[in-house]
Amino acid sequence: MGDEQIGLRDTRVHPNMTDLVARCRRGDAAAWDALVQRFAGLVHSVPVRHGLPPMDVDDVGQEVFLALARHLDRIENPEALPAWLLITARRLSWRAVQKRRQEVNLPPDDGSNAMKHSRDSSLQLPGMDGLLAGWQRQEALGNGLSRLDAKCRTLLWMLFLDRQEPSYEEIGEQLTIPIGSIGPTRIRCLGKLRSILEGLGFSAAL
Repeated sequence: MGDEQIGLRDTRVHPNMTDLVARCRRGDAAAWDALVQRFAGLVHSVPVRHGLPPMDVDDVGQEVFLALARHLDRIENPEALPAWLLITARRLSWRAVQKRRQEVNLPPDDGSNAMKHSRDSSLQLPGMDGLLAGWQRQEALGNGLSRLDAKCRTLLWMLFLDRQEPSYEEIGEQLTIPIGSIGPTRIRCLGKLRSILEGLGFSAAL
């Protein structure tokens, strides 16, 4: 379980992307809320990685989803929506960075500064493939956890994802299992999760 999975909250099975977009086009408010919740982390990761403060991160996120609402009917391949969101988030993040530079009266970029920024960004920011891969890992993990039995799902959540980092005593008390059984149970649950992920077409070392 890697650090990129910390903070994952929604472990429900996500609806088919094409169906979700179709429902949004029909004005289904619940579908739109589900779409925003599903991609909010991916969208917000872009301005965060550009070093924007929280207020600007939220602004970029809102602009991205407003743009999506305006252009939803023009998206021919709903399965390509994550890439579209990333491209839009990058463009709007860069615009926000430039706006902040102007607000603090920094000198405008000339050609050399633009090239330097491009080189620096290529070192600091992951490419689109990297961001998509991270999002897809969380998608797969969420789907995998949702298919586990409740006891395994809760155990793995408490061991690897719970920000409170509960002790073995707290885990044992909540799940009503002996502390000595937590290790073996964890191994069995991870094995189940691995099998589920492989069945979903996702391979990962757990």
